[in-house]
Amino acid sequence: MGKFRIMTFDGGGTLGALSLQLLNRLAKVTPQLVRKTDLFAGTSVGSFTALALASGRTPKETFRYFKEEILPPFSVSRPGGPVFNQQLPYSGFIQAIREFFPDDLRLKDLNRRVVVPAFHLYDQKLDRWNVVLFHNFPGSPYLNEKASDVILRSSGAPATQRAYQNYVDGYIFAANPSADSISLAVGKAGVPLDKIAVLSIGTGESPTRLKRDTRGWGMVSADNIRPENLEDLPPNWGVLLDHATDEPLLPFLQVTGSSASYNATMISGNLLGKRFFRLNPRIPSLSLTDPASAPIVIEIANETNLQQVVRFVENYWGVCK
Repeated sequence: MGKFRIMTFDGGGTLGALSLQLLNRLAKVTPQLVRKTDLFAGTSVGSFTALALASGRTPKETFRYFKEEILPPFSVSRPGGPVFNQQLPYSGFIQAIREFFPDDLRLKDLNRRVVVPAFHLYDQKLDRWNVVLFHNFPGSPYLNEKASDVILRSSGAPATQRAYQNYVDGYIFAANPSADSISLAVGKAGVPLDKIAVLSIGTGESPTRLKRDTRGWGMVSADNIRPENLEDLPPNWGVLLDHATDEPLLPFLQVTGSSASYNATMISGNLLGKRFFRLNPRIPSLSLTDPASAPIVIEIANETNLQQVVRFVENYWGVCK
């Protein structure tokens, strides 16, 4: 068996512009990169990229649609969010996804293998909630799922968007789906571990930190404090209203997603060694729901030195500049 090549895309809302522009630049330098990839995986906004590529869309076409149709719905925020209300009206995002993917396009119809994490709030068979890895390996129970539904199930971030079909964002446990992809390639397709190579493209590593004393912190909701008293709200795990630029606004949610991403990177690197490459440039602290973040990270993507990742792709994808 030859190399089994996997490309993964992190979740990150509007910061998905970073991974898409990095991909665009890579595809120009190594034109066969996408064609020679066996599996695409993505979480949240990364699932849009992964399924677009798996369905035959080009990186350029996918990026253009992201900028023109996916970003605009993020420009309207509702008052009270993300503390007391769903922050973003979700209908525009749903419409944009459904318009890009044909209604009858199902996972079984895709040209490549895919993996998309989501969190099911109630699994009737198990009688509890459960993590789900949507995939289209042979024998998958998800082969008849609509591509658009799978993306939307993986993209409903708690505190900013509503759940979709009783699923919420895969970001909460698999912000970086690289380790999940490796596990399914081995477990569902029987690919030997030493034949797998992974290119993991992130949505930027920001210098988020929490140095302050967290003793006594709890959670807050609309049930125990009224919005007019927000200025009296002490620091807590739910929302950090007095956060500095390098501190999280939503500590619990953000530490969950970030720790999951770091853990997946560590596990994937330990499993694959030199056959794993993480492309995730440093970025300033930016909002995941503000379209104004997109041009900033696009510029960072344009300035990122791709020499090392190009060498990695040449070695493990067998493509040349």
